[in-house]
Amino acid sequence: MKVYNGSHLLIKYEKENSRLISTWKSNPPNNVVYKAELLEYLKISLEIKPCQMIWILDKKTFKPNISTKKWVDEVILNPIFKSGFVKRRADGYDQLVFVIGQDISVLIQGIESPYTGFNPKYFANEREAYSWLSKESKVKDNKIAHQNLDITFKGVDDDGKIVFELKEDPSEFSNTITLLKNLIKENHFMKNNIIKFSCLTKREQETLKFIINGNGNTQIAEKMGVSPNTIRTHRNRICQKLEINNFSNFLQYKCFFN
Repeated sequence: MKVYNGSHLLIKYEKENSRLISTWKSNPPNNVVYKAELLEYLKISLEIKPCQMIWILDKKTFKPNISTKKWVDEVILNPIFKSGFVKRRADGYDQLVFVIGQDISVLIQGIESPYTGFNPKYFANEREAYSWLSKESKVKDNKIAHQNLDITFKGVDDDGKIVFELKEDPSEFSNTITLLKNLIKENHFMKNNIIKFSCLTKREQETLKFIINGNGNTQIAEKMGVSPNTIRTHRNRICQKLEINNFSNFLQYKCFFN
């Protein structure tokens, strides 16, 4: 049943499955139109409270700007996540599904890049998405993920862009997409913070690495052969230089040591 048919967004509801299906019929021309369509999506979601939500992205190539991306996270995703009607399965994934298009980078933008606590699942086609939602979930084993991942350098295309070919077992498709998203996110963070990180002395960088690994001041002092007061000084200077306010901010810099 159609519950919304906008200029660019189509939303259907399957009552028997408590499933909301959202499809981008065409690309919104700008961020204002994009927001307007998503506000309709939010309104319908909070009214219906579906257990399952699917986004069909095969025709979508529009990428919102940074401010719109933050707006989506705060205004659209947060209320849905906090309402709790989209349930998490035993395998660790929420029943929030994305069927991707050819341009995977679309997943890094807006509604396709939830940072509010959701752990979505990704599929290459609708058939697999519906099949997964209809099956009973099983506890996932992360130890076997990406064992058969094959990445091949294919050269440079006519536009001068480097091309890689990625081959993976179909059952690991969602894990692979998540891996790519995390790598891109880390890459952006490193580019935006490399200057601040470079301002740290070698001893401060060493201290930061120990902090990230969960060591306290006394433990770090013993490992570095200095006094706890020296470590406290290092920590304070690290916080000042990196503009760190809490422990999660420390963890973001883990990518510099990988």
